[in-house]
This record gives sequence, structure tokens and C-alpha cells, in this order.
Amino acid sequence: MLYRALFGLGLCCTLVVGLSDPRPADAQDKDALVKGAKAAAVANLKKANIDKPTVVETANYLVAGALPPEKAKALGEALEKTTAVARKALKFDDKEAPWKGKLTVYFVPDSADFKALMRRAFQVAPEGIHSDLRADPPFLVDPAEAPAKTADAELYFNTAARIAGEHLKGKGTGTQNVPDWLRDGFGRVTAMRAEGTTARRYTAYRTQARAAIAKGAKLEDVWGESKSAAGEVLAQSLAEYLTYGPGAAKFPMILGGLRPGENNDAPTFQQALEAAGLREKDKGFATLEATWRKWAAGK
Repeated sequence: MLYRALFGLGLCCTLVVGLSDPRPADAQDKDALVKGAKAAAVANLKKANIDKPTVVETANYLVAGALPPEKAKALGEALEKTTAVARKALKFDDKEAPWKGKLTVYFVPDSADFKALMRRAFQVAPEGIHSDLRADPPFLVDPAEAPAKTADAELYFNTAARIAGEHLKGKGTGTQNVPDWLRDGFGRVTAMRAEGTTARRYTAYRTQARAAIAKGAKLEDVWGESKSAAGEVLAQSLAEYLTYGPGAAKFPMILGGLRPGENNDAPTFQQALEAAGLREKDKGFATLEATWRKWAAGK
């Protein structure tokens, strides 16, 4: 009788434990990751003497800093909007992610706060954007560097553009050596497309690209050592052509061609083009340049 009583009690306890959280195990794991990331963000901000830290959660991000909650929400909305466009362009499937869990985005426009956060929490020199997408939890620190009196929307655009660029770096194996011009060009053009292709920023960029093309800009002007005044807008144009335009069909091969070889050698972008059958001075390369120029000129 005692055995049956104990067995019944054990069964009852088992049922209670089993029914206490009916969610799937992966959902519980995700909740635990987010909870840990929130705690880590608060702890890191307090190390920087930010006594009232803000951490706002969105579908894919944790926006952290000393900013008011409503501004953190506005930044989160900009990140989510741009992320949707980036994921569609890069053909992420529903379960594919460039990092584990939700990315913590530290938005720190105050110079003193940024320096304190970098030195005390992450123990690195406070120099520009700092990220570690393979950390647990993954994070990106944005100092939101911009001229004085820059509008919040402009700062949010810059952060969203960088996050879009990080999606490009994390696509596929995530081992490819993506050049900065390609990461930033894709990021900015994606953030612009998220605003709308009839918006002022996007139309201005396309006008500048057409003007540069009309003056004889070439592919080498994008990645060559001698940078032209129009280098940034040309990088955005080529990145858009390769990911949103006619070049999108070959872009997965180009991205694959940026992965290090057996000797861990970092391939150049020209070598990545070769891997996609676009060898420099061959017909394929000439066709790429011609079609890009025609597309950028709006013809």
C-alpha cells in the first residue's frame, strides 16, 4: 500500500511538472536565451554607470542603452523593417538566422557612455562600431557617431543599415570574407529600400549613381585602391545590382567564392567573381560591367 501511495504521489508530481509549461522545448530555450541576454545587457550598461538602462525587445532584437523607451522602440521598428527587406533579398528561410537568439543592439550616442561601456563591459578600445555575432549573447555596439544635431531618424537609419550588412556577412556558412564596401553598400541600399524606392534618400542615391556612370565609372572604381569621390555611391549601386537587380542570380556563387580556401587564404572580390564565372578581362566580366552600367543608368 505504501508503495502504491508513493508511486501515485510520484506520478502526480510528474504530471504537475509536465503541465507547468506546455510550450515546446525550443520555445522554452528561446525564452531562456532572451532572458539571459536582457540580464547581460542591463549588467553591461550598469558597468558603464548607466543607472537607468533601457532594454526594449522586438521580434529579432534587444535595443539597449540610456535612451528613453519610446526612442528605443522607434529604433527597434526601423531595425525590423530593414531586416525584413534584407532577409527577403538574401533568401533567408524562416528558420535561418545569422546569429543565435536575438541580437542585442547597444545604441550609445553619448560619447562618455560609449567609452565607458566599451572599456568596462567589453574591455576593448572605444573605436567605432564593435560587434561579436558569435558571442553568447551576440551583440553590436553602435556609438551613433554623427554631426551634432543629427535627427534621430538619421541615426536609426545608419544603425539599421549596419545591421542589414551584418545579415549579408552571416548568410550561408557565415565564413565568407565580405569586403567592407559590399557589406556597407548592401546595408545602406537595403535601409533605403525599406524606406521606399520613391523616398527622397533612395531617389537621390540613384541620381548620383547615374551621374557617376555617365562620367565613365567602372567596376574597378568600387574596389580599387584609388578611391573616387563617388566610390560610396558606386558601391551601393553595385551591391544593389548584385542583390536586388539582374546580378542576383549569380550572387550566391559570388558569396561562396569569398570563403577562405584550404590554406585559409582570404579571396579577393575579383577571385569571388571568377568563382562565379566572371573572370576579369573575360566576356563574363565585360558583360557584368556592361549590364551593371546600363541598369544603374536606368536604361
